[in-house]
Amino acid sequence: MLPIVNESLCDRCTGLCCHYITVEIDKPRTRRNHDDIRWYLLHEGITLLIAQGRWLVKLPTRCRALAADCRCGIYESRPETCREYSTDNCDYFTAYEGWDMDYVEIETPEDYEKYLAARKRKRPASSASKPAKTKTDSKAKNSKAKTAIQKKKTTPKKQTKEK
Repeated sequence: MLPIVNESLCDRCTGLCCHYITVEIDKPRTRRNHDDIRWYLLHEGITLLIAQGRWLVKLPTRCRALAADCRCGIYESRPETCREYSTDNCDYFTAYEGWDMDYVEIETPEDYEKYLAARKRKRPASSASKPAKTKTDSKAKNSKAKTAIQKKKTTPKKQTKEK
């Protein structure tokens, strides 16, 4: 049998990238944001992905254009998102080749709570021990800044002699 000369990674895959979509969400900053994520995770099949500072909700759904042989049935006219996809960080490597994942995948509200607790433990002690800012602190700081700006505006500039 002759070797396949133009083999691509897709030739060995089952179309892993064609079995879900991801929707980017804002990094949670409020209790309500965290509660929304818990709500997402209470639904069957929904997964939270955190990758390189991006937060994504993974929705399992098979692409309608994926053919029976796991190849794209509309390859020449596929969407731009598919064209931009690179096999450099393909799911194939983590699923079949055992590569380490460069993202966190969370499937349940309990796992999400564990993730948050672990992150809280990893924070440096210095940030946790800083006293909370009060409105009075902020007002004083703003007042000092305004005074410095006013002084700068009213102070005449030194004239320099041209040579």
